[in-house]
Amino acid sequence: MSQPTRPFQGESAESRIKARRRVLLDTAFQMASESGWKGLSIHQLCQEAGLNKRYFYESFPDMDELGGALVDDLAEQLITTGQTAVQSGLQQGLDTMALARHALKHCIGWLVDDPRRARMLFNMAGDNSSALKHRQDVIRKFAQTLSMFSIEYHQADEPHVIAKVGSALLIGGTIEIVISWLDGQLEISLDELVEDVASFWVAIGNSAIDLTKRRLEKKKR
Repeated sequence: MSQPTRPFQGESAESRIKARRRVLLDTAFQMASESGWKGLSIHQLCQEAGLNKRYFYESFPDMDELGGALVDDLAEQLITTGQTAVQSGLQQGLDTMALARHALKHCIGWLVDDPRRARMLFNMAGDNSSALKHRQDVIRKFAQTLSMFSIEYHQADEPHVIAKVGSALLIGGTIEIVISWLDGQLEISLDELVEDVASFWVAIGNSAIDLTKRRLEKKKR
């Protein structure tokens, strides 16, 4: 459908479209968190959001695409939270273990402050085909982001495969641990959860560094 281009009451058409898209995403998050994706219709969503259906179609072709967009939106918020925490920790001069705790405290904290975020990203996405695909892409993006940071942080002379393997292991494992904690399957405090996960992150990171050094030594022989 054609999109409006003229300003209205001092607000550009583009900003109005973005605002309506935000309302649709936030409303979908609320509704899907309560009753799941199955059975949620465009009519119900627009009625709850107080928007005409045509405003839905200016941003999304269908509910599947909205589900994928919502997963991407939550993922970007989590990545930004992590990157901001890492930069803050680096500015404070934190050592590796303290930096891991600092970053994970913010990332895990963001997820558990509103458990719907974690469930929407990693559990409920399976109810929406596009959201499920986006979830898989998001997990790969998390791992790639961690891998790139670890290579830079440890000043590796080249991107070693072990960085990708370790990052995928850490991201996948952390997701499962957080979901298990939210489900009450781990009887530990949030601080203990962060401490335990940070310890494993550092241990796996150190093991990856040692393994890389051994492999490089073998190549030189």
